[in-house]
Order: sequence, then structure tokens, then C-alpha cells
Amino acid sequence: MGVGIQKQFFRTHSHQIGALGLTLALALAASTPAQSVPADTGESAAGIAPLSPYRPIGRQYALMREELARYLSLARGDNWQPLDAGPPLAPGMRDPRVRQLRSLLMQYGDYSLSDRTGSDSDADVYGPQLQQAVRRFQHRHGLKEDALVDKRTRARLNVDPAERARTLAANLQRWQQIPKDLGPRYILINIADFQLHLIDNGREQYRMRVVVGKPDHMTPQLATRMTRVIFNPIWRVPRNIAVRELLPKGGASLAADGYRLVNHSGRAVPFTSRNIAATRRGSVSLQQKGGPGNALGRVKFVIPNRQAIFLHDTNSKYLFRRSERAFSHGCIRLEKPLEFARMMLRQQNQWSDSRIERALASHRTRGIALRNPIPVYIAYWTAWVDDAGQLQFRPDIYGRDNAESDRAGGDRGGKAE
Repeated sequence: MGVGIQKQFFRTHSHQIGALGLTLALALAASTPAQSVPADTGESAAGIAPLSPYRPIGRQYALMREELARYLSLARGDNWQPLDAGPPLAPGMRDPRVRQLRSLLMQYGDYSLSDRTGSDSDADVYGPQLQQAVRRFQHRHGLKEDALVDKRTRARLNVDPAERARTLAANLQRWQQIPKDLGPRYILINIADFQLHLIDNGREQYRMRVVVGKPDHMTPQLATRMTRVIFNPIWRVPRNIAVRELLPKGGASLAADGYRLVNHSGRAVPFTSRNIAATRRGSVSLQQKGGPGNALGRVKFVIPNRQAIFLHDTNSKYLFRRSERAFSHGCIRLEKPLEFARMMLRQQNQWSDSRIERALASHRTRGIALRNPIPVYIAYWTAWVDDAGQLQFRPDIYGRDNAESDRAGGDRGGKAE
């Protein structure tokens, strides 16, 4: 799509897309021309991990630009219509809305005319091929892939293409802001997708789920390095969490869970009203000793930054079963922290599994500096193209796709677990 066409579109539809889409799409139209973007020539032979979708130039950026142009075209046309309200559409149902569903999925690229076989010939019947298309759509939007078109799936289906174009423009702008070269080996965490990726020479070596900060304790976007692994970490509780959430439980309850008050000299002091008042002023801190019951779990990963954010284990394992995982005070909880620690120490420090197990079993707090600190990038992408070439969308949990939210300081983060 040319610059002139984009300008004409945004003059007509700027009330739908908003200031962010207008500013970013115009900037993108004038930025790196598509033909100058390097192509991705990675092979996909059997046994070789797919190329990472998270690449600041090349395949990712070029495909995102194509998707932006496609959604701008959808928003400009007259074919797009939302799916009417009604009961959930379940596989096998006959309903006039099935025609609307099929039309939407064709426009989004999840259903093609070649998918329509004899079993899908009745336009009002929710047949097998359409079910596959719905599952594909649900996968691309981080939903449960059950082919049930319920309220959540219908809400994603009914997002206006102009809104999607604004989201794509915002994410393209974020791609422009990250380093051109992330290095041969790095850790990338996508906040909006609740996933950690370990990338080695452009290929994904490891992936796991994460829990990120709540909307009122946003995990910030960062570029840093992982420098240390700490077994049986001590949790130095941030003052706001200590005062608002923990100290009201009472000293006896806290002591039973391994907490203690510590003064500026590093000495433990009793849970008296005077010392609790000093905690509110910041002259006394609340700490939890390392061990199995610690809120940080058995292992912590240090990534130096001003916001005091780190990666760590957690005792709340059930949260990893949720599709949206924004529950922390800003730090990032890992689904498989011990497995990840073993990998890091084997690869970076040549530690054996038995040595790692001994360090864990001691219950003593021990920090190990990585010989080769690995770059860590914490990003916020609500849209990207995956390694299968499918456009993924995730909810804008922090409201960062909105220009006003970004300018208001959407990167503030909590200093807690």
C-alpha cells in the first residue's frame, strides 16, 4: 500500500483507529521500504528447530508490514461485518450465523474456499472444515482451541479491522525501538504472550510459560543480561507489599512462614509495634529466609535493572494453567525454573546435575555468577507473525497500544515478586 493511499485511508478512518494508528502507520509507510528488508532464508528441515519469529528485521518485520496493509484494506472495504449475538455456536449446529462466521474467517485467512468440501456444503451447518478454521483462529488469539464460538471467541472475531490495524502499527513501532542485533544467543520474554523463549543462532532452543505483573504492577520492557543464578533465595520484601499485604497478618503468622524483621545493620529484630512502624518508614525491612516455603521458590535469576525486576520460581504453580497470566507485582515467575537453572549452569558454567542438586538440597542461599552473562529482552508484543507464518494477536493487558497510555508511563513496574 502506497503512502498516498494510507494517508487517504487515515483521513477517512482516523476516528476509528485513533491517534496512535494515524501516527505510526504514516511513519511506517515512510520508513524502510519493503524491498530493502532482508528476506528470511532459513531452512525447515526435519529435526531442525524452526527459526524464531522474534527477529527485529527481516522476516518478522516484512510480514508484519504486509499484515498491516491487509487489515487497512479490510477496514477500508464494505465486506467486514461482526458476528451477530446469540447462543454459542457449537460444532454440528445449524444456525444462520454460520454464514457470517465463515465469511469472517475467510477474510482473516483462517478459512479458504478450498476448505469447503462436501461435508461443509450446507452454508448454515457448522461443519468439520469450519471447525478447523475456528480452532486455527483460536490458536492465533491465545484462546482454548475447542471450536466453540462462545462469548470470548466471538469478542475476538468482532474486533474491528481498523482496531487491528492500530495494534499492528503499534507493534511495528516497538520492533523499530529494539536493538537491530540481539546477539547470537539471548532470552526473550513477551509480556503480552506470557512466554519465555531461549533463542540460539536464530532458532528457538527452549520455551516456557511465565507469569507477569498485574495491570496495576506492570512488568517493564527491559534490555539487560542474566548475570547470576541464586539457589534458595532470600526474599527482601518491598516496603509497599510488606506494609499493605503481609504485616497485617501478624508477627506470629509471619514468623511461622520464615519471615523476620531486619534493621539497617542486618540484625533480626522482634515484631514489635515500634519495629513495624519503622518498617513503614523504611528503617527496618521484612525478609523471608530461603528454602522450600519461600515466596520466590527455590531459585532466582538476577537481571540487573533500575526497577528491581528479576525472574524466579513460585509456589503458585496452578497459575500456569491460566491462559492469561498477569498476577505478580512486576517480577516474572517461571513455569520450569529448576529445569531452566540446570540448563543455564550446564551451558554457561559446566556444572553437573549432581552439583546443582547438592546446592539445592543444602537449603542455604547461594549465588552463582554466570561465566558468560546472557542478554535478556523483556518485550511487549500484542501482535506478531509466528514461525508457521500465522498472525498472532493477544489482549493489550496494559493498554500500551494506546498512545496516551504509552505517554503516561506504561513501563512503570513493581519492585516485587
